Amino acid sequence: MADSAPGRWPEGYFTGRDGTRLHYVYAGEGVPVILIHGARGSAIGNWFSNGIAPRLAQANKVYAIDMRGHGLSGGTRHGHLHMAQDVLEFMDQMGIQKAHVAGYSMGGGVMLQMLAKAPERFITACFQGSGVTETAAWKDKVPPDVEGKDPDQEKAEAIVRARRAAKGEEVGNHFEKLREGLSKVVGEKGAKAMEDMAGRFQAQLLGVDLSRIDFPVMAINGEYDRPNARTHRLAREVKDFTNVVLPGKGHLTAMMAGFIPDLYIDSYAAFVARHNPKG
Repeated sequence: MADSAPGRWPEGYFTGRDGTRLHYVYAGEGVPVILIHGARGSAIGNWFSNGIAPRLAQANKVYAIDMRGHGLSGGTRHGHLHMAQDVLEFMDQMGIQKAHVAGYSMGGGVMLQMLAKAPERFITACFQGSGVTETAAWKDKVPPDVEGKDPDQEKAEAIVRARRAAKGEEVGNHFEKLREGLSKVVGEKGAKAMEDMAGRFQAQLLGVDLSRIDFPVMAINGEYDRPNARTHRLAREVKDFTNVVLPGKGHLTAMMAGFIPDLYIDSYAAFVARHNPKG
């Protein structure tokens, strides 16, 4: 299943129950951490090249999967539910009963599906560049998010546009551009309504009762990436919740190599270490 990679990190492939061949990268030894990248991203681009996975690998066994239709994995891009099943099948094939799990952006949605389907597989969960939208009853009580724009956003996007990343090293996670395109079609209010509706559908219809989660949960978001909108419900319902807001960061610069702050890496590494099972 695992191979010796020609580059810096070992890699491997596993086959899902539908026959799709999926790629993963790994490092370290110890309690497993499973990392799920964002849309149009990859295992290396979202987790290894920016320093997150190498830091975690100092104390844990880290796996980052190229989700189907991304990076070096086969298949086409299916929804979060299908991707969540891929991660659970990976855990089964690797003999991993429980793991720390983190998801960035789209990966947070995939992780939420896992929480709904198999909460017993988690040691901890960490929403990164993501979260859980508030319920209708509480939506108007969420404090307003910080207005403004990440000062490095245009520079980061220019770097992404200018370079041709090797396959499997995509950065992805261009939420701002996705939303911009949607706004042109349905208008700003329409885009906001669709975004909120999708979040409520995801959070409520999946049947996730956050108050019943009995393991630690964390969220890491840039201050210009709607942290209150994403984390208010988590803070309100989850018994053991840690929230980290990255000053001056947006959706791309929060995690992109060259822009990611030490606070991001240090906070998540400390969270994982603090909750590693003893013995």
